[in-house]
Amino acid sequence: MKLRRDLAKREALLVGLPGMGRVGYITVNYLVEKLEGVLVGEVYSTYFPSELEVDDSGLGSLVVGRIYDIGKALVFTADSQPQSPEGQNLLSKKVAEFASRKGVRMVLAAAAYVVPTVDRARRVYVVGTDRKTVEVFTSLGAIALRGGTISGINGAIVGWSRYYNIPAAVLLGETWAPLVEVGESDFRASRSVIEVVSRFLGIQVDSTELDDFATQVEKSVAAAIAKMTSRKEEPERAGHRDREVM
Repeated sequence: MKLRRDLAKREALLVGLPGMGRVGYITVNYLVEKLEGVLVGEVYSTYFPSELEVDDSGLGSLVVGRIYDIGKALVFTADSQPQSPEGQNLLSKKVAEFASRKGVRMVLAAAAYVVPTVDRARRVYVVGTDRKTVEVFTSLGAIALRGGTISGINGAIVGWSRYYNIPAAVLLGETWAPLVEVGESDFRASRSVIEVVSRFLGIQVDSTELDDFATQVEKSVAAAIAKMTSRKEEPERAGHRDREVM
């Protein structure tokens, strides 16, 4: 880990890496953008993909984790996750250890809760390291999740934070399954998570533009589903007509 400068004590560390629907990634990176976050550190790991990322000016760099300061909190994100359980656990442990050293009082991750059907208003679920932490977020509009597992760093970081005696929680935005199946992003789920995070931090962030992105993606996926359904039904209709002729 390389820090670019000494960090002031922050109440929370927000964590969001690419996962299903990219909900966690969109959530924290949108906050970094809107709150004009400052890059203050980089996290290196041999478990990140062995790739060179090349920008528009022809400059290349390793895949690294990034730590931003957004004023009320620090943010940890990256453009990909380690793909192995070993890598995800080691990176989660490293970040939780960093949070412990810096006196962070809450680690808060964002992720997706995939469901087959959704309403326009997406629910947000919470899993925490202790009852008090869960109650903090249910009072802010989240719903305590009852059972299940949460894969990837966005989930594992909560467990490793508990190991270092840091209260932690993961907020899971309801995510439309067809979006996940075709590899699209669920902006509407991210917006719902952002609203809960904003209440927790006591900040105001205009996230209405995410609705516009969500509408575009959802229309595209719905059209693709309708087209696929039509193709499947056509042979069935043709077979039915053949039987009528016979």
